[in-house]
Amino acid sequence: MIDGATAARDAVLVALALLGGYVVGSIPIHRLAGTGAGPGWGFLALTVHLAKGVVPVAIGIVTWSWWVGWVAGLGAVVGACWPAFGRARGGDGLATLSGAAFTLAPPAGLVSALVALVVLASGRLAGRDLPAAAVAVGLAAFPVLFLAVEQDPARLAALVALYLVVLVRARATRGG
Repeated sequence: MIDGATAARDAVLVALALLGGYVVGSIPIHRLAGTGAGPGWGFLALTVHLAKGVVPVAIGIVTWSWWVGWVAGLGAVVGACWPAFGRARGGDGLATLSGAAFTLAPPAGLVSALVALVVLASGRLAGRDLPAAAVAVGLAAFPVLFLAVEQDPARLAALVALYLVVLVRARATRGG
């Protein structure tokens, strides 16, 4: 049985993880990949967006538990989509989601990233540029791979919730 002090401590921990993730996710990175900045700056921006998902989740997992890491990841994804800092409208949160999901489930994240790279490379060999398809296939593979490796429906549902945040953001930015 959980006593009042434990419940209060857990509530504060969850609130701090959510807030900390949100602050990290809100860090404005959009200027790194500005128009005409070149591919090097774009790669740097992508790396930082991935790190905005990795860092809070890793701190939460290592310091407390998988679930605290997940809460921090939720905050980071929400912060990337609806940031508190700067004048930016926020991005699609996809790179931050990818970093968080990879950190929450490294085997599934690694294999889904490899699947995405195979689709991208296959498209290039066929003379087509398929980055959207590669991302879609990689993201679609992740839940299946996660369930195959982890076999934990509760954690899978938590990861799907992260996906839903990004889908809500995509719908809001497209006016649908």
